Amino acid sequence: MDEAFWIAVRKNGYALPEGSDLPALTAQLGGWLGSVDPVLRDEIAYATLATWVSEGRYGADALRELGRQMSRNLEVGLGERGTDSVFLRTFSVLILGEVVAADAKHPRLPAALLDAWRGQTLRYLGAERDERGFVPGRGWAHAAAHAADCLGAFGSHPRTTAEGLQDILHAVADRLLRPGAKVFINEEDERLAYACLAVLRRPEVSHAHIVTWCERFSHPQAGGTWRAATSENEGARTYLNVKTFLRSLYLQLRWCADPPRLRDALEQCILATLRAIGTGLYGQ
Repeated sequence: MDEAFWIAVRKNGYALPEGSDLPALTAQLGGWLGSVDPVLRDEIAYATLATWVSEGRYGADALRELGRQMSRNLEVGLGERGTDSVFLRTFSVLILGEVVAADAKHPRLPAALLDAWRGQTLRYLGAERDERGFVPGRGWAHAAAHAADCLGAFGSHPRTTAEGLQDILHAVADRLLRPGAKVFINEEDERLAYACLAVLRRPEVSHAHIVTWCERFSHPQAGGTWRAATSENEGARTYLNVKTFLRSLYLQLRWCADPPRLRDALEQCILATLRAIGTGLYGQ
């Protein structure tokens, strides 16, 4: 089907014309997730697939196959920097998140399959090396933010175990502590914090887990102190990402309508970490 067909579908509330072949149309949209045309990719392929998934257009088998394809796409070109392969990965991880979120409402996918997809998403967050946000002429890549959205869906899924929840928190910490990463300028810190908030709402996350996780941010991944690390630009970038993430998470905890049961403990841990890594500008 051509672009005009899909524009008409969108104008009709994403309703399919009678007699349409849903699997064939899904395959076409899946291919367009990797398009460098932001209209085809964002406004047609992503928006249509996300709507169909959330509206329950897919049965269990079709939903499983869609998730499998999206998870496979996360490996295509992984490790490349500055190439167009990033778009297929980043928009596939968004659709995978939609699949997980839809299943969370009415769980029917096997726990083992969800565990495998979560593991692939965690690997993707750590292995993605294309850190571009908005790409002129091509639109959003935004890998860290899109992966965060998917991890937030896993964090809310009732079949994600306590161990799986901890894995998400520590994968986010690994990403933030990555040496030499670019400074987040497109609210990636907010999206990562929001994903963690979904995890921290779960009763399986204990106070001990929170303390251990927060302590990871007290020093660079390679050891030593932040004061020493920030004497070089590489360490300074990582430090800034960690600090903005902690501030974002703290504000989300303060302002969210559905706070975690351990909100007070979380806030105290975050504040203690910010004070520990700070440079004395806040009257310590």
